[in-house]
Amino acid sequence: MGKQALIFVPHIKLMEKSLSIFQKLHPAIQSVHAEDPLRKEKVKMMRSGETPILLTTTILERGVTFPNIDVAVLGAEDDIFTEAALVQIAGRVGRSSEHPSGDITFFHYSRTKAMIQAMLHIDEMNKEAWRAGLLDE
Repeated sequence: MGKQALIFVPHIKLMEKSLSIFQKLHPAIQSVHAEDPLRKEKVKMMRSGETPILLTTTILERGVTFPNIDVAVLGAEDDIFTEAALVQIAGRVGRSSEHPSGDITFFHYSRTKAMIQAMLHIDEMNKEAWRAGLLDE
């Protein structure tokens, strides 16, 4: 299975507008949110590799693991993306020993305090993990 991606979007309406644009790139791209009656099936399709990119609200910010994933946050300046949420979202990357790395990218109009705090928080956690011998150079 190749590299997949999660793209976090701050609001359902923006996600729905974005989906048709993304599907021009690949028709198998899907979207999911808390009220989506097919959310379990869509997550299952992502796990099986049928879905290359899944647009999502913060419903998938925690509690889900995909082994070989990159993550993007569209509109990362939105208030819904707090420091804690951004740290959790970034934590979706590199969660398997077979694929311990990946990219997290924040797309935004301007940096927010939450983004800066999240980056500092992640950097400090990585330093702690490195000091503990849990990370390679």
